[in-house]
Amino acid sequence: MRSKMIIVVTAVVSLLLTPLMASADQVQEQLRLMGQRMAEMEDRLQATSVELETAKATVDQQQGLLSEAGLIDADDSGLRSGVGGFLSMVDISGVIAASYNHRLDDAENSGNLAGGNSLFRHPNADTFALDQFWLVMDKSVSEDSRAGFHVEYVTGQGGLAQGGNGDDEAYLYSAYVSYLTPRGTEINMGRLATPLGAEVVQANGNWNITQGNVFSLQPVTHTGVSFARSVSDSLDLTVGIVNEVYSDTAVSTSNDKAYYAQLAYAGDGYGLNVGVITGDDSGTSGSGAACTGSDCSVTVVDVVFTTDLSDKLSVWANFDWVNASGDDSASGEAIGIAVAGRMACTDSTGLAVRIEYVDSDADLQASGADSEVFSLTSTVDHSLTDSLTVRGELRWDRQLEDGGVQFAGGSDDQAVALAELLFAF
Repeated sequence: MRSKMIIVVTAVVSLLLTPLMASADQVQEQLRLMGQRMAEMEDRLQATSVELETAKATVDQQQGLLSEAGLIDADDSGLRSGVGGFLSMVDISGVIAASYNHRLDDAENSGNLAGGNSLFRHPNADTFALDQFWLVMDKSVSEDSRAGFHVEYVTGQGGLAQGGNGDDEAYLYSAYVSYLTPRGTEINMGRLATPLGAEVVQANGNWNITQGNVFSLQPVTHTGVSFARSVSDSLDLTVGIVNEVYSDTAVSTSNDKAYYAQLAYAGDGYGLNVGVITGDDSGTSGSGAACTGSDCSVTVVDVVFTTDLSDKLSVWANFDWVNASGDDSASGEAIGIAVAGRMACTDSTGLAVRIEYVDSDADLQASGADSEVFSLTSTVDHSLTDSLTVRGELRWDRQLEDGGVQFAGGSDDQAVALAELLFAF
């Protein structure tokens, strides 16, 4: 009986343990397979790590070769070339302006609208014209980078720095090298734009399309050297030594030179610039044939006042006095005053008005006649985009002196309407 009981118990235990033993074998097999897979993955990761280290070593080697060749920055800032390095340190800007003008007073008088050397810049009536293509490259100086340069090229009907003959040839307006001394004086040497005057040659630097008659009394560019420094937070001083007053020649015709100085004060909402240039000038002045002899001396005194009367209204006033004398040329004087203002009618539209009076002795005029001119100019500007502006202008000039310098066609009056598209970049 006992042996039967043992047999029965043994059979029951076998029935219970057999599935459990089979399940244990399956789990053990799964664990074995997982271990095998993990070992394979570890081998793959090890191989990938070796490949990455090899690739990194290759990249480092190539980067070192490029850096030694000067084609890549050592600080890993990226690839560069001679041109890329140059452009990275230079600011490039400019303007393209095109216009159409129409003479209003007499359609038959279609000659030079302004006459002489008044820098009217739009001499041909009823004409479409490329006023300017102006390109500026500038590398300014700073305490971190004390060397710099400035270059301006211009072409077009309104691009010449001297004379208003409408020549389309490319012109080097200015080009100079700069150095900032440790004491804060900036030295510029080469062809320099004059610091005098309220208006400039570059089209987008003025409120009006045309430059004024007072602008014609001032020099435009000089060849020489200038020194500029800040006297205080609001006062700057600029002095220069150049070949001549008006004639921007690269070759000095005598040992005499011209000298200029300007004090520029910038206050809260207003500014005052007082400048003078005096010295030799053997060429022609901006107001006519003032000096033609080797012993000719010219002095120009220039005062410019600017102010913002409100957030929408800005005003400037410009006064000039010119005196020319010489042993072998006639002496003469000229005075000019211009007042201009611009009202911002909207965020994109403005209205500018300029009033001028210029009185010149006969000896300062190529025609040999006295000149007393009153001028009134009004200009509307509207920004079509952030870069593109359209402008329309009406200008009237009147010769007040009996028998004085006349405009084209023998008229004492000159009226013109102009339209201009201007893209600045």
